[in-house]
Amino acid sequence: MDEPELAEFWRLARETLEGGGRSAFSFRVEDERTALTLGELLRKPIAHPARRQISLARLDEHLRAHGSTLPEVLESVHGRPVGMSTNEEASTADAVLKFALREHGLLQASWAAEWIEYVRRYGKIPQPALPMIANQAAEILAQLKPGRWTTRFALAGNDLDDGRPLTRIVHKALQLMGTDWERAGVLPDAYSNPVLTSQGYLTLNDTLEAQEITVVRSPRLLESGVKGPLMVLPNGLTPQAEHHLAGKTVRCHNDFTPDGIRTTNEILAHTGGSAWRMSAADYREAVGTLIARGVELPTLNTRPEAASWDPDLAETMATTGLMVTEEHVLPSLL
Repeated sequence: MDEPELAEFWRLARETLEGGGRSAFSFRVEDERTALTLGELLRKPIAHPARRQISLARLDEHLRAHGSTLPEVLESVHGRPVGMSTNEEASTADAVLKFALREHGLLQASWAAEWIEYVRRYGKIPQPALPMIANQAAEILAQLKPGRWTTRFALAGNDLDDGRPLTRIVHKALQLMGTDWERAGVLPDAYSNPVLTSQGYLTLNDTLEAQEITVVRSPRLLESGVKGPLMVLPNGLTPQAEHHLAGKTVRCHNDFTPDGIRTTNEILAHTGGSAWRMSAADYREAVGTLIARGVELPTLNTRPEAASWDPDLAETMATTGLMVTEEHVLPSLL
């Protein structure tokens, strides 16, 4: 990288990095040889004669792709390490962090200034690594959309494992936004807590083939051959389930219990779906049939919340005082 055509290029890079306060420099490409040499470094065609604006953060990224960092290259080319005072380092760090946020449309975010201060003071990121890590963090934060599920590995490979510098500063940004990994749509991995369906267990990397699906609570409904396709959610609406139900036509069945009503409300609110065999009339019919058959039903000790699909259901259940599970009504669902 010490080609004579780039001597002025590296001089300007050092001057900018050591000077502090600036995140880029301007370089004049005078001839074809310089354009070709610079193009090989930046991995893209360079016109000549032309003036190029060179970002320190982007330059560091290109050099890392070649196996070096900007400070390492400057030390090799000039025979001396990059030197900056504490004030200069702070000024340069601010410039690098602001540039990364600006590049991804985040500089005006309400949390940006406090995040920059935190990363500069407490991020524990070596100056040479800061441009790359700051750009990675800003790119990740710009991608996050609540309800659009992804994983740490999908966003940045192992760089978002616990304890890594990138993890630390992205997590701080989430805290300043008043959120966390899961609420921001980021799961630890794609395979934990898979969703049981008629297709088998689905992870975040799988695709639910059905466009219309029935969501239930008990695996017994799947085992017994209730007409599907089915999704079984014994613990309510999980992130994996939210991912697979997005854009689907959903009908939902659950227990006639406080938890069952709450879970069904949550699923219907999230999916815009409809309740199936969950009306006050269905409940009264189930109770009457089961009592006539000598089935002992558990006592309802807590009034359920109002059911969004039937305003009479909660009152009917509270008055009757009995709970009915999916297993109780399984024959009628077949």
